[in-house]
Order: sequence, then C-alpha cells, then structure tokens
Amino acid sequence: MRGSTVYQVQQVFEAVNEIGHSKHQAKESARGQGAKTWHQIGKQIGIYSYGTADAYRDVWRSCLEFSKENLGNKDIEKLSGAAVRAFLDSKIDEGIAHSTFGQYSAACEKLEVALNRYAAPQHSNQMYSFSAAIQASRNAATNLERFDDSRAYFNPGELAHAVKGEQYFLAAAMQRESGARVSEVNHVSLAQLRGLREDCHAGGMKGWVHVVGKGGKEREIGLSPQTYGRLQTVVQLSRFEFDKDGYRQALKDAASLSEQDYQGSHGLRWSWAQERHAQLQAHGMTYDQSLSEISHEMGHERGDITEHYLR
Repeated sequence: MRGSTVYQVQQVFEAVNEIGHSKHQAKESARGQGAKTWHQIGKQIGIYSYGTADAYRDVWRSCLEFSKENLGNKDIEKLSGAAVRAFLDSKIDEGIAHSTFGQYSAACEKLEVALNRYAAPQHSNQMYSFSAAIQASRNAATNLERFDDSRAYFNPGELAHAVKGEQYFLAAAMQRESGARVSEVNHVSLAQLRGLREDCHAGGMKGWVHVVGKGGKEREIGLSPQTYGRLQTVVQLSRFEFDKDGYRQALKDAASLSEQDYQGSHGLRWSWAQERHAQLQAHGMTYDQSLSEISHEMGHERGDITEHYLR
C-alpha cells in the first residue's frame, strides 16, 4: 500500500471500524458462530469505541514506523509476524509497564484482524497470523514486573560482573556504564566507534560510541576505556551482536547469583540514571541542570520522562 503511515493505518482501520454499532450483539453473533473464548471472540469482532480506536491506531502507527526504521518495510500490507514480534520485543527492552505491554499486544492482535478483513475484498490471497509472534513476546514479557517503585538494581556493578557468557557480559557492561537501551548496544559496528576523549561534564576518559535510539534519535554513549577496548577488539572482526532472549536469561541468572530482584535489562538503565545524576551534582550541577543533561544522554525528549528514573 502506498501513502503515509497515518493514511495506511486509517485504511486498514476502516475494515474493523464498528463505532456506532452494538458490541454486545457482535459478541453474541461470534458465540453463535462457535467462538467460545475471549480470544476467539476478539478475532471475530471489530472496534466499537473511539477510545480504543485512538489507542490501537497509535500502536499500529508505531509498529509500522518501527518496521520502516528497523526492517526497511514501509508497507502495512507487508507486515509479518516477525516484524510484529520485533516491535513488541523492542517495547519489552524499553522496560514498559506490564499493563502497557498488554495494551500493545492486544492492539497487535486486532491489527491481524484488521489486515485480514482489509485483504479479503482485495482478493490478494494474503493471510496474516501474528498469534505465535505475539505469544512469544508475551512469554518474554513475563519478566516485566508490575513496578510501583524504582526499577534500579541496588548493586548494578555486582550484577553486571556476575553475567555469564562473553557477549552477554560485554552487553551488560555497556548498559551498566552508559545507560543505553539494550537495542542500542546490539549490532554495533566498527563505524560506530568514535574514540577516546574526556567526559566534559564529570571528568575522566571514556570511549564513545555512536548509536541510533528510539525514534531515530542519534547520540553518543560513553564507556569505560576497558569496556570500549573490549568492544573495539570484537568489532574489528565483525559486528557485536547477541541474542536478546539469551541476554535476558543471563541477566536473570546474574540477579539470582548477586541476590537481587530481577529488573530486566532496563534496570541497568535506571541504575545508571541515578548514579549519573549523583555524579553530575557532585561536579557542581544543579538538579535541573543534571536532569537536562541526563535527558540528553538517555535520548529522551522530555525531562519528566527522565525524572521518573530518578525516584
């Protein structure tokens, strides 16, 4: 399909747009056709409220934008189960709340329904099935806790040191030292290395790596000279990359070994933010100055998002 992300999503949405119709009657009709579980009913009914429509379209647009930026696909009709899983996994890596992930996965399930309905009158013979991909991400999302307090590890250094496996150990060190998202320290190439230079805000030498973060935002993350040197050795031969599911398990095992609650890879980002905040204030920055700098270093657009990490 040609057109902007907004246009494509709206075209597909119309296939499930049942606003103004009775959801109750639709459920009864689905049951009459053999649907028994809520999941089966959901596969047969559309969208009946403005609130759900707005929320789901936002997720669909995010999914298509993710596919465009990371997988080179800008056509909603070419979305695959693998693309949907990669999108949902990226949300897990961001450390979103468990309830928020539930909303994302439900929206992706409805996207499957919408795409199949949209394809039917087109006689394209295209069938969409995202169920396996969504369930795989849901299995991974069981690690997302229902957090009310800080997600920071109380001893992130000990956790990172306890990670087993050379690639996972290096990934943990990079997150621990820079506050980067897990997606930003995966698939690192030699071209991204920017060399050693002083941290102008807190002193000391760091090795800098160019990354592209959420929304395509570019920045540099700083690593200790030791970690930077190890990364440099790896990328001389090939990209530094690792299996994210394996990495999650390695972190979970390390949390157990270091007698800490498992907080996911994003917990290292929380820990870094809090330590960096204290470091910058110790070097003379005010609270607001430190918050502004950390927002920039984390790739955030708004300071209130960063402030959430500092509690």
